[in-house]
Amino acid sequence: MRRDLPSPISLLAFEASARLLSFKAAARELNVSPAAVSRQIRNLEDYVGQALFRRLHRKVELTAVGERLFGPVNQGFAGMAAVLASLKVKDSQRHVTVGTTVGFAFYWLMPRLARFSKDWPEITLNQIVTDDPIDQSDGQIDIAVRYGGGRWPGYDGRYLFSDRIYPVCAPSCLDAHGTPFSLSELASMPLIESHGIPGDQWLDWVGWFRYAGHRASGMHTRYLNYLIGVQMALNGQGYALGWHSFVGDLVADGRLVKPLDVEIHSPGAFYLISPVGRPLEGDTALFAEWLISEASNLT
Repeated sequence: MRRDLPSPISLLAFEASARLLSFKAAARELNVSPAAVSRQIRNLEDYVGQALFRRLHRKVELTAVGERLFGPVNQGFAGMAAVLASLKVKDSQRHVTVGTTVGFAFYWLMPRLARFSKDWPEITLNQIVTDDPIDQSDGQIDIAVRYGGGRWPGYDGRYLFSDRIYPVCAPSCLDAHGTPFSLSELASMPLIESHGIPGDQWLDWVGWFRYAGHRASGMHTRYLNYLIGVQMALNGQGYALGWHSFVGDLVADGRLVKPLDVEIHSPGAFYLISPVGRPLEGDTALFAEWLISEASNLT
């Protein structure tokens, strides 16, 4: 198709001249000489084999052939200009994409995002939420939050915070099952287990009891993602492991309670991760510093 088209420069000169009905005005718009515009028009007329303009005293007019050509040429350039303008606007928009787990996104990040949006309303924060290991190699995710030991092959990690972990349940659960007065009694209660990312030191009930100094066996647990697990606990359907950074507010307002005054320090911590060799820059670096500042305010 490109072989059937004349020079794009000739088409530019024609479109401007036809729109402005002046070779001189077209030359000013294109930042060239009137002679250059006239030469390109003649080249186009030679290509078409017919006159496109009537040269009158101090002005030009389109011929019937010129009018026929002007419509599609003008629409073509206008369409390209509109698309290019939209692409430039899209590229100029400021945005950061963060990857997190479901529990972190819902219970920790989302309640804080209003503060970020207030301070930086021009930055759009996109979230990719998954309880599977996050792959940042394709460049779609600028930065991610991951729980674990802080070392992952191919990634740099920046410490955010560690956590405290303790049993939680709804007040109604104590009414239905009784208050456990020991770790042994707690192990016999209906326990709600939440999945973590394999290999990331996510603590399950067996591990929690071990860290708390009790060897539990024969426990009956239900495996869910953390969001559903906490919701089941809120509904009075059992006991869940409460990560303080996630459920602290629910405990503070009485929607969840701690049946035992036993808690352990998390064996891992939450980290900001990014691929090795890809330094954080611009808005991604700004968002990372904001996350670190928010994490430093945890109690």
